[in-house]
Amino acid sequence: MEIRETIKEIKTQLRLSMNGITSAHQRKQGLDYKINFGVEIPRLKELASNYRKDRQLAEVLWAENIRESKLLAIFLYPTDEFTAETAEKWIDESPFTEIADHLCRNLLVSLGDAKEKALMLISDKSNMRRYCGYSTLSNLFRTGATLDPKEESLYLEALKETLDQTESSYLPTCNAAIISLTKYTEESRERAANICDKIEKWGISDNEAIKNLIQNIREEY
Repeated sequence: MEIRETIKEIKTQLRLSMNGITSAHQRKQGLDYKINFGVEIPRLKELASNYRKDRQLAEVLWAENIRESKLLAIFLYPTDEFTAETAEKWIDESPFTEIADHLCRNLLVSLGDAKEKALMLISDKSNMRRYCGYSTLSNLFRTGATLDPKEESLYLEALKETLDQTESSYLPTCNAAIISLTKYTEESRERAANICDKIEKWGISDNEAIKNLIQNIREEY
């Protein structure tokens, strides 16, 4: 009963915060939810701060095909209760990359084996799982995480396979892969040089995104 009342209260707040222009713009971009209130992220975080983090509440919110409910579910899920099993389930149920980005940034990075999990995801056949793997790695690299030689080998192998994809559906995943690599090479000149050398040997350096990446890394260092 308490959760039902909380959900009702949250939906009232969402209606009051609705932004029709943002909602319409997102629909034009293909973000086809059952309901999209167009509420901006800062407002959603402010709304989430009014409630205690609760796993059951988060799971009920996640089950709704409402953009804001899924985002609030991510903000309200206790990180110490978030498991690898729930992570896989929510990744597979993430309808769009906006949801996946916040899922990775707020919850996947909190897993005790987040780096190992991300490396498994980038080698998966599922496009969304790969996307989440790279997004999680980007967030980990931003906070100083690094890869040992074996992990780096797995990472680069998956990266090459991802960047070889030409289907338009893979574009967001390729972009996520490139962002992760940019973050990975930021902290070490030697690493950046070695990575560029390896990429150039792949034979896909005619890829415009790869060309720009190599050029940016070399110019940086």
